[in-house]
Amino acid sequence: LSELREAFLEFDKDRDGFISCKDLGNLMRTMGYMPTEMELTELGQQIRMNLGGRVDFDDFVELMTPKLLAETAGMVGVQDMRDAFKEFDTNGDGEITLAELQQAMQRLLGEKLTPREISEVVQEADVNGDGTVNFEG
Repeated sequence: LSELREAFLEFDKDRDGFISCKDLGNLMRTMGYMPTEMELTELGQQIRMNLGGRVDFDDFVELMTPKLLAETAGMVGVQDMRDAFKEFDTNGDGEITLAELQQAMQRLLGEKLTPREISEVVQEADVNGDGTVNFEG
């Protein structure tokens, strides 16, 4: 999270706590995520409609977390993913609940995500729509 904050501050030139849509694309590239023009267009529309055309740090984290998780998943092997899944799945039932994810994210990031942020992460990874994350593989 400190890496995200550092990168965000680098693009927040006037230190008002916000970056523009245009800066968001450059910031994402700085973080190693290479958005397509279509993704940037969609993000820009979403930001203009929902966030008044500007992005604060919390919005940035919310936008980047699923992308970084997906990218990270692509870089590690299945066994590594299974091991990480087991770390999150504290009761060992084969599913990661909202509560388990909240605890794991707090351990990893050092700060508590809001219920909305946790729900969004679960929605992104919940393939069968049961409100939990299962390991398929």
